Amino acid sequence: MKKIIFTVAIGLFLVINILAQSLDNAHFEFEKFHYKKASELYEAFLMKPSDKAEINQKVQENLATCYRKMNDAKNAEKWYAVVITNPNTDPINKMYYAQFLAQNQKYEESKKMWYEYAIAVKSDKRGKDFSKSYQDVDKYFQDADRYTVEPAPFNSKQADFSPTYYQGGVVFCSNRELNVKELGLSRDFDKKYRWNGMRFYDLYYSGGGVGVPKFFSKKLNTPYHEGPANFYNDDNAIVFTRNNYDKGKIGTSEDDITKMKLFFATKSGDDWTNIIEFPYNDKEYTVQHPAMSPDGNTLYFASDMPGTHGGMDIFKCTWTNGAWGRPVNLGVEINTKGNEVFPYMDKSNNLYFASDGWAGLGGLDIFIARNKDGKYINPYNVGAPLNSSKDDFGVIYDTDNNEGYFTSNRDGGQGDDDIYKFSIKSCKVIVVVQDEVTKEIIKLPKLVIQETASNGEVVYLAESETAFSFKTNFRTGYQMRGTKEGYNEGTSTLTEEQVLKCKNYNGTLSDTVYIGIRRMTDLEREKIAKLLGKKPSDKDLTTKLTKNYKDNPNIKVIELVNVYYDLDKYNIRPDASRDLDKVLAVLQEYPNMRVGLSSHTDSRDTYDYNVKLSQRRSTSARQYLIDRGIAPDRLEIFWFGETTLVTPCPDGINCSEPDHQLNRRTEVAILEYINPPKNP
Repeated sequence: MKKIIFTVAIGLFLVINILAQSLDNAHFEFEKFHYKKASELYEAFLMKPSDKAEINQKVQENLATCYRKMNDAKNAEKWYAVVITNPNTDPINKMYYAQFLAQNQKYEESKKMWYEYAIAVKSDKRGKDFSKSYQDVDKYFQDADRYTVEPAPFNSKQADFSPTYYQGGVVFCSNRELNVKELGLSRDFDKKYRWNGMRFYDLYYSGGGVGVPKFFSKKLNTPYHEGPANFYNDDNAIVFTRNNYDKGKIGTSEDDITKMKLFFATKSGDDWTNIIEFPYNDKEYTVQHPAMSPDGNTLYFASDMPGTHGGMDIFKCTWTNGAWGRPVNLGVEINTKGNEVFPYMDKSNNLYFASDGWAGLGGLDIFIARNKDGKYINPYNVGAPLNSSKDDFGVIYDTDNNEGYFTSNRDGGQGDDDIYKFSIKSCKVIVVVQDEVTKEIIKLPKLVIQETASNGEVVYLAESETAFSFKTNFRTGYQMRGTKEGYNEGTSTLTEEQVLKCKNYNGTLSDTVYIGIRRMTDLEREKIAKLLGKKPSDKDLTTKLTKNYKDNPNIKVIELVNVYYDLDKYNIRPDASRDLDKVLAVLQEYPNMRVGLSSHTDSRDTYDYNVKLSQRRSTSARQYLIDRGIAPDRLEIFWFGETTLVTPCPDGINCSEPDHQLNRRTEVAILEYINPPKNP
């Protein structure tokens, strides 16, 4: 019996010792960032977990981290669901769980988890932004008809991502299978990346067809990672991402990580020479994902260098006096507490990038920030089908041909990350301004075409002295306003019927949109001048309202009154009702007057939410006047969200409550005053 007991004791001791050793090995692999191996060891350990809860909880959290780092959404969701049941878990784990729920298209559950995170970490606006965003996921699909998307023919079963234009084709990154012997490469190129057990990335070239992509350059590719690149100077220069590896030596940070760096090279014949480092590389942080401006003088890149707002931020450097200036963070207008990566500049200097910090469908989503006087503000999500619930990034866009490429690890792909080709369909609309009475076509009128759902006005082109054209995105939310000196303003909208015709006629609208304007009589000018305290001869007497009237001295808007609101509210306050009563009195005195009610918000919420809030404010003010006897057709409403701040309080800037109050307003402007007919 003693022998049996002794034998059992030895057996238990050996089992415990083996389990402890296995756990030590798992922790070792985890600390070395060998997440694939670590995950296998942790999974094996949890088959026979410890009787100590704190040990199991640590293993579960590490295992969830492994799957997060390897971007395994299914298993990451599974284990974060376990991790957050621990009442002492770090709130960041709730955020990770919310992210992977979204990646797995469980938006309702993700919304609730984001809300819990928002309560736990009030300083991080992502919780509030994402939870509100997932109240209406359909908005991300409203422009889906605009795009055609298909997998690129040169994808492999491994990862292919981040294409960049070069010599009529594209250069992209891939860890596809490689015949080292056939290419005459060293056996070091067969190394595996122990983070995920896959090959290291190299650069490849494809002409865009179905042929096998070519290994791009033996000079640029190394046994370690080569990442996203960008060509400039007529494709004779390249800036590209590479591991901290130069002249056969690998460099590591103090925490034993090989970071990413940027390198430059110039073309010499059929290959590349003069490989030099970007002067702001550092072994302690990553600098990667280059994007050169069209003129080659500004370099954009992603980095986690000191001074970031979160994980990875987008920075820029300007070439001045033969050297790169110091990196400048693009600020909170672009960067969040999450990650902003993979920047790209189109020919118009618009900035494209991927982010998991701005609200989106899940994972990394693609965003565009329009260039406005050299600044990038109000980035907006391009929506489906370019974006999905998984990671979508690495976009490039040929504006001349309305087509491009992007990368995604969405379901249904050939491998890990895949490259997709897309084209954008648009609807060409012809607009003509005419005299409302005589039907005479007006030459050289002033025309404003505004898309209410986007961040700016639509660019229109002069077809002739009398006709204009613009391209729509198959929405009906366009307000077209035309006028000319001596005329009252006329308006028109793009109807759903016209958009459907445009789709049916393969992108060209068969009907011309006419905007009728009425000539202003002398008596009418005198009455309006008296009302506004002006002279009848003043050239700016004709009034109009546009999104950018604050910045345009040639557009005169008469503000009768500003109506203010409480934060996040759209009900009419008592002080606001007194001001609206003044507007009511004016409208009752001048029954042939039309006014516009344009509402605005402060910046303390998401862009999409603020657009909707401002719409509700305009509707509320309009209804107040309608309830008191003003005809609905005399009241036109506009809404601009946070795009027109009267005090400089954008996202991330601490402002006083009175400053924010000034931005929460409805402005009332005279649109038209029609001379009443004389009694017979």
